[in-house]
Amino acid sequence: MPKFIYGVTLLLMLLAISSCTRNDAQRDYEREAYTQASGFTETNNQGQVQSPDEDDWRTSPLFQGLIDVVPVYPNPTSTSQAVQFEVDVTGVQSVSGIEVMTRFPDNTFRSLYQQFETLEPGLTTFQINPLEFAQFGNPEGARGLNRVFIFDGRGQMITYGDVMVE
Repeated sequence: MPKFIYGVTLLLMLLAISSCTRNDAQRDYEREAYTQASGFTETNNQGQVQSPDEDDWRTSPLFQGLIDVVPVYPNPTSTSQAVQFEVDVTGVQSVSGIEVMTRFPDNTFRSLYQQFETLEPGLTTFQINPLEFAQFGNPEGARGLNRVFIFDGRGQMITYGDVMVE
């Protein structure tokens, strides 16, 4: 019996250590996400990457192997052309909803898109009007580099990236 208890204890310790490592990686990822936007992945109207930004649209540690995010397109965009988002749930598990947010210069946030229903495996697409990036809804406020965050329905960050509005 003592060998069984020793084995269970060892297994629990290993699970706790791996959980801490994953949580640390997620915290580091989110710390990077909340830094100032500094570049963007350039894409054309069909979603083909023209020039990548290695910091954009990476999948967070909690969602690696479960979700793939296609870089937003077109990027750059104008205030009159919606940007397309594609989120592909690739694993066998579903994801508890999705929320897309942006951050304004005064560090307040706005929700740009929400889907409360569970995302089942497969592709989910949606569009956002670039004027939503403006704190006051004006074209001048939307222009420039805008950081976008995608969370699941429980508030866990899935990815982030930058959209250039010209």
